[in-house]
Amino acid sequence: MPQSVKNDKGDIRSIKTNLTARLDRIPWNSWHTYIFAILFAGVILEGFSISLGGATLGALEKQFDLTSFEAVILTPLYLVGALIGSFLMGTMADYIGRKKVFIITVTIVIIGSVIVALSFNYGSLVFGRIITAIGAEGEVAVANTALAEFVPPKKRGLAVASGNATAFDVGTVAASLVAFFAISLLPSTIGWRVAFASAVVLAVVVFIARLKLPESVRYLIRKNRLKEAEAIVSKAEKAYQAKTHKKLPPVSAEMLNFSSQKLSAKYGLLFKKYPRRITLAIILNLTEVWPYYAAFSVIPVILVKFFNYSSSSVSLSLVYITFAGVLGIIVMSFALDRIGRRKTITASYGIAAFMFLLIGLIVAHISLVLFVILLAVLYFWVYAAAGVLYPQISEMFPTEIRSTAVGTAIGIGRLGGIIGPIILGIILAAGDTLTAVTIAFVITAVIMFIGAIAEVILGPELNGKSLETASAEAKGSKL
Repeated sequence: MPQSVKNDKGDIRSIKTNLTARLDRIPWNSWHTYIFAILFAGVILEGFSISLGGATLGALEKQFDLTSFEAVILTPLYLVGALIGSFLMGTMADYIGRKKVFIITVTIVIIGSVIVALSFNYGSLVFGRIITAIGAEGEVAVANTALAEFVPPKKRGLAVASGNATAFDVGTVAASLVAFFAISLLPSTIGWRVAFASAVVLAVVVFIARLKLPESVRYLIRKNRLKEAEAIVSKAEKAYQAKTHKKLPPVSAEMLNFSSQKLSAKYGLLFKKYPRRITLAIILNLTEVWPYYAAFSVIPVILVKFFNYSSSSVSLSLVYITFAGVLGIIVMSFALDRIGRRKTITASYGIAAFMFLLIGLIVAHISLVLFVILLAVLYFWVYAAAGVLYPQISEMFPTEIRSTAVGTAIGIGRLGGIIGPIILGIILAAGDTLTAVTIAFVITAVIMFIGAIAEVILGPELNGKSLETASAEAKGSKL
């Protein structure tokens, strides 16, 4: 039977159990697929919610007679809400559980989307978008944390990386299509409202699905709710054995140690005990979000202003870029579990940086067609970087602060999505020649090189290890 014991200092609780080992030994099956689908339906909702802002921007400008500044600032304001949501929901998930936070985040998205759909002026629109962002972006930290705690170690890299980024892109494409048809087929004053109302419908579907989502076994163990954890693991074992008729190998119990400190002390634990790990997680997020958001705010400006591309053709080019990006995520997600975290992450960031530098240096001497082709190759690696960082940052921290750490890193990382497009936009607005594009691309290359270097210096190799082993090794890593 599991045993719970406090150490001499009273701030560490130790539990001896075989539940995590039993969970990790179960090969991927329909039970994991079910959890995967429910968790990443929320990430689809995130991609859908943020992308609706851009997809309906033209209609919103007409409806509320927005200035250029008011229109451009909508995305940075959304990301302010995203920053708040990542911090808040990530921290809450370590205290009240993953499942409760999932219900809260979707509820917030419903409220925010209703406010936007019914907004009567610019202020109510902004307020609704910020509320939506708090819920939608809170999904990211907790979804990645929860999935990492459920899936087998040998499949963790592929599942977390490909699921997270691909689900986001599914939401992005869906938002573009819904907005296009709603605005095209309905009166201009109604179409955009219907588009945002569709987010409410999607969120309600996700909310209902989430009601049957099991709580994280590792969270339950930490809270000493061992009977509930046992029931979930037993159900997963029976689901696998019923379909395969195979016996699972025996496992031994292990001693799990959990901090029982309060919130302020846990933030201290995060930055004092794991300074290298949280620094790495923040740098990887910052340096990835900068070019990721630049793709849809800066690239269109370059195509129209410097290559005289028609506005109607920009969307098609972004489809090519997105397709290449999704391919990059899938390919490099497989690499995570085969060649390891450090090599895959370093390659993704490093090659993306090289491509930014290369394109920046030759942009004045190439055709539009070659430029778009090179952008597709570039974003193969940029999207790959956006996906492959999540398994590692979910593995580097213990259960009691895992969601807090991931939420903190993602939240601070969103600053890259705010600052990057603004800086690059200023550079492009100030110049009328392709020299401005060169400067913008070289700066972004430097940003991504910083991410690659950080991984080389600080990144631990945690491929195929249990979360308990991975977080312990990351803590002691001298890399």
